[in-house]
Amino acid sequence: MAAPPPKKKAPSAHPRAAARAARESVYREHILAAAEHVFAAKPFDEAKVQDISREAELSMGSIYGLFPGKEQIFASITEQRGNEILELVRAVIARNQGPLETIEAIATTYIHYLHDHPHFLRMNLRTGAAWALEPRTAHNVAEEIHELQTGVFERGIEAGVFIDDDPRYLATLLTGIDQIHLAHWVQTGMKQPRDELREDFLRLVRRTFLRNSPRN
Repeated sequence: MAAPPPKKKAPSAHPRAAARAARESVYREHILAAAEHVFAAKPFDEAKVQDISREAELSMGSIYGLFPGKEQIFASITEQRGNEILELVRAVIARNQGPLETIEAIATTYIHYLHDHPHFLRMNLRTGAAWALEPRTAHNVAEEIHELQTGVFERGIEAGVFIDDDPRYLATLLTGIDQIHLAHWVQTGMKQPRDELREDFLRLVRRTFLRNSPRN
């Protein structure tokens, strides 16, 4: 007696699930990009999900299908950008350069990243929060960045490169100077080229933190 033919397997749901997840990921990134523009143009309290919907050219249902509200959208932007900055800072630390070279490389990283992401910069400046006290990134990300900066200042103080002060304070001061420097750039129309903006910031860093700092 011939064996019965093998049963046909039902089509796997995995390809459909993967396609849906990929589609949602694309929509999510599109919504976050549109929201970054909206939050850069309006204070958070004035920005509405409807504004994001118009900017993204997506229905409100599409947005609410991925985010409960604008608070979660704002938090997702800051988390994503914060993690990108953290990875860049980790890469700088991994080079194991001298303390001055490391601090200058970190400062360069901040200027380049925020110059190249002006909407993210403006949306954070609009909150009016001090970056060093109420960070623009998720708390754990901001704390790790602060600890990495603190470690560099500790090495620099021990080596006699930086002024002898509390390294945690110096790490906070670096973040504060960064915020003020970039806020001035925004206030003056964001016209200064990136390289000039970076060099001006590096001069401030050297004058502020070097034990034998140049004063010109």
